[in-house]
Amino acid sequence: MSRTIAARGIVDGSAQGPALVGAEPVSFLGDVDIRSGRVVGDLPSLRNATVKGTVLIFPYTRGSAGAWRFLYQLFKHRNAPVAIITQTVPDPSVVQGAILAGIPIACEPEADIATLVENGAAVSVDVKDGKATIRL
Repeated sequence: MSRTIAARGIVDGSAQGPALVGAEPVSFLGDVDIRSGRVVGDLPSLRNATVKGTVLIFPYTRGSAGAWRFLYQLFKHRNAPVAIITQTVPDPSVVQGAILAGIPIACEPEADIATLVENGAAVSVDVKDGKATIRL
């Protein structure tokens, strides 16, 4: 069964990939190794998972002023997620990194996506002009 969910669009773009669902907030500064894309931070739901090529779904970002560099470096090393979906508006530094890397971001979905999709399930994200469409 296919389901379409509306959300707020933050960074324009379209992507599809397997879902990687985390229960904890993610900081790209320290939680993810840029050379491998592997989650190395203390995130039990994502421990040892790889963000590379995934639609990364998690509650919110734990930002810092330098987070944009780490997200962009994930992209440069070809280890970045293809899209990001968060429950709340992401940290501005994460948004900056996503813009530079061309990674669409959707937030504030009308349904709790984390409860509707399992890891590995196909997800597509289309973001344009402040609106996002998520297909599960």
